[in-house]
Amino acid sequence: MRTAVREAYDPSVAASTAVAAVVALAGALRAAGVPVSTGETIDGVTALAHVDVASRDDVRAALRATLAKDGDHDEAFARLFDLLFPPPAARPRPPGEPTARPAGTPTPVPDDLTGLRDALVDALRAGDDEQVRLLLAGAVDRWAGVDRAPAGERHHAQRVLRRLDLGRVLHRLVRGDPGRTDLQRRVDAAEAAEQVEHVRRLLEQLVARRVREATGRPDVPAPAAEDLADRPILRVGPDELAALRAEVRPLARRLAARLGRRRRRGRGTLDVRRTVRGSLGTGGVPVTPVLRRRSPTRPDLVVLCDVSGSVAQFAPFTLALLHAMHQEFGRIRSWVFVDGVVEITDLLDAAPGVLDVHHLLSRRGLVAGDGRSDYGRAFGTFLGTWSDAVTPRTTVLVVGDARGHDRRPALVETAELRRRGRRLYWLNPEPAAEWDTGDSLMSAYALQCTGSWEVSTLRQLGDCVAAIG
Repeated sequence: MRTAVREAYDPSVAASTAVAAVVALAGALRAAGVPVSTGETIDGVTALAHVDVASRDDVRAALRATLAKDGDHDEAFARLFDLLFPPPAARPRPPGEPTARPAGTPTPVPDDLTGLRDALVDALRAGDDEQVRLLLAGAVDRWAGVDRAPAGERHHAQRVLRRLDLGRVLHRLVRGDPGRTDLQRRVDAAEAAEQVEHVRRLLEQLVARRVREATGRPDVPAPAAEDLADRPILRVGPDELAALRAEVRPLARRLAARLGRRRRRGRGTLDVRRTVRGSLGTGGVPVTPVLRRRSPTRPDLVVLCDVSGSVAQFAPFTLALLHAMHQEFGRIRSWVFVDGVVEITDLLDAAPGVLDVHHLLSRRGLVAGDGRSDYGRAFGTFLGTWSDAVTPRTTVLVVGDARGHDRRPALVETAELRRRGRRLYWLNPEPAAEWDTGDSLMSAYALQCTGSWEVSTLRQLGDCVAAIG
C-alpha cells in the first residue's frame, strides 16, 4: 500500500538541501515554542515541489501555510525564516558598469534623519518591502552601535527606534485627504499602525542578525531554559504573551487586595458598648476589650498608560493587566496617552478579551500633535478635562517609560496628581540601568511618587504588587 507519507520521501520531490533547510526551520520553530509536527514538516518539503524555489516569496508562503497554521505564531515564523532564508545580498557592480539605477531598484539611503523618515514613509506607502529593508539596514548600521559595544538585542533596537521615532512615521502615514469620512480615517489609521508594527518587527530581526554576527552566536536559537516569569516582556512571542496574560489575573487580584485591604482587628478604637456587654460573663470585669472594626478601604483607582511608539511592545501586556484589573476592582477608570489622552474605561469594561493597542490609535484625541510622547501635554489635558477623577481616596497608577523627547516634563502635573490623590505609583517597563539616559527623566518623576518600580518581567510585576502597601 502506497501512502501519502511515503510519497514525501521520493527523491524527485526536492533536493536534499531544501529538505535540510525545512527540517532546520521546523526545529527552530519548535525551539521557539511553535508546535510543528513531523507530518507538517513533510508537508513543507512537499509544498516546495509545487512552487518556484527561486522565488523567496513563494517559498515563504508555502512554508508559512504548512509549518505555522496559527496566526499567533506569525512573528516567530517571520523571524526564523529571515534567519534561515536571508534575502540575497546586492550584487557588486563590476568595473565599467553604468552607475545609473534601473527602474524599480531601491533608492540610496538618505544621510539625514528627516530624509530617512521621508524615504521610509514613501516606501511604506508604495508597498516596497525591499526599500524598507534597505532603509532600516542603513539605520541599524548608523545608530545600533553593535560594532562599538555589543549588548542585548533589545538595547540596540531601542537605540535605533528612538532615532527613527516611529510615532512620527505613524503620524505621517495617518495624514491624508481632509475630506475623508470617519470610517476611512479609522481604516487608514489601522493600516498605518500595522505598517509601523511591521517596521518594528523587521528592525528587530535586522538587529538580532547583526548582534549574532558581532558575537559569533549561531543563527538558530537553542531552546531556552529561562523561566517565563523572568523573560523580559518586550522579548516574548505571541504564544508566550498568551501564557503571561493567564498569570496576570492572579496578580491583578493581589493588587486589588493590596490597594483595598481591610484594616486588621486591633487597630481601631475601643467599642465601649460591646466591651461592657462582653464583661457581663466575667463579673463586670472587661477582660477582653473589644475594638471597633474599621470599614474596608476601597479606594478609587485611576490608571494612566503610555501607548506611544517607545513602549508599543509593552502596551499589549499593559492592556492585559488593565483588563484583568477592571474585573477585580469595583471602581477603576483608565486612560491611555501619547501626546493626547483618551479614556478607555468603557472599552475595558465591555471587552470580552484583551484590547489591541492598534485599535486605540484611531480614537480621536489620543494623537493630538505629532504622535510623539508628551507627558506634560497629556497630563495637563487629563487634569484639565477630568479634574474630578482624582480625589483624596484615589490611587493613581502610571505606566510609562518617562521619555518625553526633550519636551517640557510633567513634573508639576505629576506633583499635582500626588497632592490630589491618596497615593501615586509608577511602573516603568525599561530596565533600571537605562533610566535617566537620553531623554529619560525617571528619577525626577520618582521623587513625586509614593513608589516606582522597574516592571520588565512578570516576576518584577509580582514583586511590585508585593511591595505596594
